[in-house]
Amino acid sequence: MHELSLALKWPHRLTDLERFERLGHGLIAETEDGSVVGSVMWWPWGDSFATLGLMMVAEQARGQKIGSRLMEAAHAAIGSRTVALNATQSGLALYEKYGYRSTGTIEQRQAIIGTVGLTALPDGMRLRPAGRNDRDRIVACDAAATGADRSALIDELLNTSDVIILDHDGDIEGFSFCYRFGRGLCVGPCIATSRVAATSLIGHWLSSHSGQFLRIDVTGESGLGPWLDEIGLPVVDVGTRMVRGSLPPTSGSGRRFSLCSQAFG
Repeated sequence: MHELSLALKWPHRLTDLERFERLGHGLIAETEDGSVVGSVMWWPWGDSFATLGLMMVAEQARGQKIGSRLMEAAHAAIGSRTVALNATQSGLALYEKYGYRSTGTIEQRQAIIGTVGLTALPDGMRLRPAGRNDRDRIVACDAAATGADRSALIDELLNTSDVIILDHDGDIEGFSFCYRFGRGLCVGPCIATSRVAATSLIGHWLSSHSGQFLRIDVTGESGLGPWLDEIGLPVVDVGTRMVRGSLPPTSGSGRRFSLCSQAFG
């Protein structure tokens, strides 16, 4: 799969794919001589929801319905769960064929970060590193904002990433992870109760990693676009958020401003 991703000029390192494999399931398409010419992966988040990604078909194998066969096999394994994914322009027709509908957009933004100032916080709020005692509250905050049980993902990130919390007199107003991915660093997921809270959480990572390559995938409805343009994180690609079935209901005031990755959501 890593060789296939390199051939398609995707940014994943081998260690990135290993993380995807630890948390999910996948299938490959191979030729009679064992060459991998396609792949798909999916990640169950609870009993009724999953995300799907890493749908890849080698250039020389296109036009042979490999993508369709991988999708059908993945859906058979996923069962009755609602499935969400982030589609490239080239994949839209395939996903629409299998009943996926658009729910919004996702902006891939990346650059070598310049100097970014910190966002001023309202009285009573402070940024702090997350501790082990925060684990259950982070899981609950994420579940309320996404409608899914992503505790396995949160546990993985707590073990392999940096994380900060926006604390408001002991309550969590949001959190954000930063971890190594692809060409540099990735910021996400970022869950927050407001745009100010999100910019403070994301801005912390940007200001502390000046001169480094950083990527963030933000939702089209996040409202962060003008700020990210201003600080030098341009859009390099726009994908379509899609779902097959009904999205799980969310609760509380927190919402998702940036994804963990386009595969995980």
